[in-house]
Amino acid sequence: MAADVRRPVDRWLVFFALALVAIGMVWIYSASAIKASQNHTAATAFLMRQLVGGAIGIAFMLALSQVDLATLQDHPRPLMVTYFIMLGLLAAVLVIGPKINGAHRWLRFGPMSIQPSELFKPVSVLIAAYWMVRHREAWRNHRDALPKLLSLAGILVVPLALILREPDFGTTFLIVFVALMVVYLGGAPKWIFAIAIPVLGALGTAFVVLSPYRLARVTSFLNPEADPLGKGHQALQSLVAVGNGGLMGVGLGAGRQKLFYLPEAHTDFIYAVIAEEAGLIGTVAVLTLFVGILWRGYRIASRVGDSYLKLCAMGFVLLLVVQALMNMSVVLSLAPNKGIPLPFISFGPNSLITSLICLGFLLAISKDTA
Repeated sequence: MAADVRRPVDRWLVFFALALVAIGMVWIYSASAIKASQNHTAATAFLMRQLVGGAIGIAFMLALSQVDLATLQDHPRPLMVTYFIMLGLLAAVLVIGPKINGAHRWLRFGPMSIQPSELFKPVSVLIAAYWMVRHREAWRNHRDALPKLLSLAGILVVPLALILREPDFGTTFLIVFVALMVVYLGGAPKWIFAIAIPVLGALGTAFVVLSPYRLARVTSFLNPEADPLGKGHQALQSLVAVGNGGLMGVGLGAGRQKLFYLPEAHTDFIYAVIAEEAGLIGTVAVLTLFVGILWRGYRIASRVGDSYLKLCAMGFVLLLVVQALMNMSVVLSLAPNKGIPLPFISFGPNSLITSLICLGFLLAISKDTA
């Protein structure tokens, strides 16, 4: 669609996302103030870092909302260059990145850090959607479909192997799941999934079984009471926080589990802090905002005429919503801990920037809806 007739951005989508960002800022301060004070820094230290990340993310969001993604179909060079840059950054993480909590995930640049695995998430959607549209004729021919999909798998397997090596199984799982959904929505033959899903399931099981710490996460998920002061501690304390909150919560700032009972209270388990301080009402409100993002994202995808933009829209909204559901499932002990942050809310400037990048792309696509 020509730029001069493009529609305004989806304002409801902006409202839902920025409401989540605002909620995140409030509860990051609530959950992290005591931790910051213990580290002999200002109580607002984590909040200020998140605000800087939010400002950078909003700048990216505004810039990307003006981009016409449809041009990538005819001019994919920027996407190719971005792919190779991401490969370089992911490799650099393993070579020169600092080891923090047993993992290499960040590159330090003075006071700032970059987490390439986060930034690769939206890139993976752009690549998968481009490949599906570029080779759409192959999906009608069973003989051509499998080689083309194996080629896409080959493109994604190198960065995914680097992410898995960090190690970051949760992000790897998320990217693979969303890429499979893009492939499915892009019209790949259904028999492909009868092969791919068992193979991926077997590989995932092998990675868990052959890794002691991943296997410990699964066993502690199945029976956290067996090691309440060790592997099961985080899950049990998260459930205590959720139970303490009840319907209305104990009040903003009055939660007790964040006082060094619940590890990572301001990052992966911030939803538990919200549950304790805002109760069921607060957690349902957060879930409703993510449902709103899913609704607006689906609406954008269903109204845009271009096949590439349609697949991109579904991929970006799935990245945000599936990641949110993964995080909430861990907090509620419905899934093993994967180290996945809650989009827009958990502390982590890189995660917030990536979520706002996805939002910017969605807003750009919303301008091309009928």
